[in-house]
Amino acid sequence: MAGSLTVNEHIAPKRNGILGKLKCTWTSDGSGNVNGNDLPPINGLIVRVATNPTNGPTTHYDIVLNDEDGIDVMDGDLTNRHATTSEQVIPTSKPAVAGVLTPVVTNAGVSKTGVIQIYYSR
Repeated sequence: MAGSLTVNEHIAPKRNGILGKLKCTWTSDGSGNVNGNDLPPINGLIVRVATNPTNGPTTHYDIVLNDEDGIDVMDGDLTNRHATTSEQVIPTSKPAVAGVLTPVVTNAGVSKTGVIQIYYSR
């Protein structure tokens, strides 16, 4: 099993200067992981990623956002997430994305849940 990922909201920016938002919820599998689930394509610069643990994942669970080349566009900034507190990362490099991202959650515990929100601009 690979865990599950559900896209709850996707608002693409209509023009420059407007933020887009992609919100998804995840549920970890029996190994405490989520993988193999692609998000809808986005085209822009990531300006903020918020994470919200909703059902007590294990302390210091990890998230990566892999691009189509298998590279974590957040450069490891989403590792060691808090088990009960929402957190955000505002990347200084503003990673450019043109395509599909694949979130991978590890070390979350069995059947735990959380939310990932990606804010991006054109």
